[in-house]
Amino acid sequence: MKKLLTLALAVMLCLSVCAVASAEGFVIGFSNYNNEISWRTQMEAEFTYRAEELKAEGIISEYYVYEANGDQAKQIADVQDLITLGVDAIVLPTITADGLNAAIEEAMEEGIIVVNFDNNTTADISCKLTVSDYNHGWVSGQWLGDQLIANGTEEGNVIVLRGGVGTSTDANRYQGGVDGLLDKCPNVKIVAEEACNWDYATAKTTVETLLATYPQIDGLISQGGAMTQAAIDAFNEAGRELCPMTGEGGNGFMRAWIENADSGFQSMAFNNPAFSSRIALDCAVTLLQGGTIEDCTALITENYGVEPTVDGTVINMAFPQISLDDAKELYDSTLNDDFWPGTYLPHEVLEGIFPVAN
Repeated sequence: MKKLLTLALAVMLCLSVCAVASAEGFVIGFSNYNNEISWRTQMEAEFTYRAEELKAEGIISEYYVYEANGDQAKQIADVQDLITLGVDAIVLPTITADGLNAAIEEAMEEGIIVVNFDNNTTADISCKLTVSDYNHGWVSGQWLGDQLIANGTEEGNVIVLRGGVGTSTDANRYQGGVDGLLDKCPNVKIVAEEACNWDYATAKTTVETLLATYPQIDGLISQGGAMTQAAIDAFNEAGRELCPMTGEGGNGFMRAWIENADSGFQSMAFNNPAFSSRIALDCAVTLLQGGTIEDCTALITENYGVEPTVDGTVINMAFPQISLDDAKELYDSTLNDDFWPGTYLPHEVLEGIFPVAN
């Protein structure tokens, strides 16, 4: 009888503690490795806005946002700080594939839910959200190959604009793009590969130099919308005929694409929505509430219109590429070039982040 009473008290205590934890809400940590480009700035804002919604609903009680300024040691320290704060879950993109593994594993050992998205880790974690950067590159390379064949320049000169060298995003988009292009045009000449860090100004200067170096450029693979926009501007300012170029679904690139389409400019854009951080936060909360990976995939399909595939704890998402007709619908002239269409942020919030100059 005494043992039964002790057991009953233990169960009641457990239920009481669980009820208090539920009433207080979860504590979430977000570690961003940088927000130096507009996609990452918007991505962080998408996370913060969703966190405020969940806080208002009482589902989370507090959240912390850390930004590492592109410094791996700083991101490691940020994750360790979040562990010390006793957060219930950590949501993060990782600056490198394996550089944060020890810190992430420490968090997992402490019973913290870890959800990774965007730049992916090799660590074994609670949930990993992927949008295939290799596939982004592959469809871009395949598309460019088709344009070169149609133009009779399948053995012509192509330049490649890379993103942030050293990141998994850059490595996978680069390899996919080259593989896709060579699959269509095995004798094409890739005359230059330049790292432009997804930055307009860097890409503009780079393409200006390449135009002065190569009198004939037949195609361009770009990993980012701002870099393609810069390439369009550089070609036009140099008086050079625009070649087929791949792009990404940013506002400025879509504007440039639309403005030059009547002159025969050909392009396409892969789509990597900045609201991936919002999806990651929703998945973290689902897991904290006792849900499974399958529950996360159901949530993604219901709330975001994407039907993922699952491999263990890895959820693979694919978003359709953007055509010219899509670009005309998505482009927002009331926001500046840095905006990334496809968002859950209210327009008044977006106006504060991406105002059009008067």
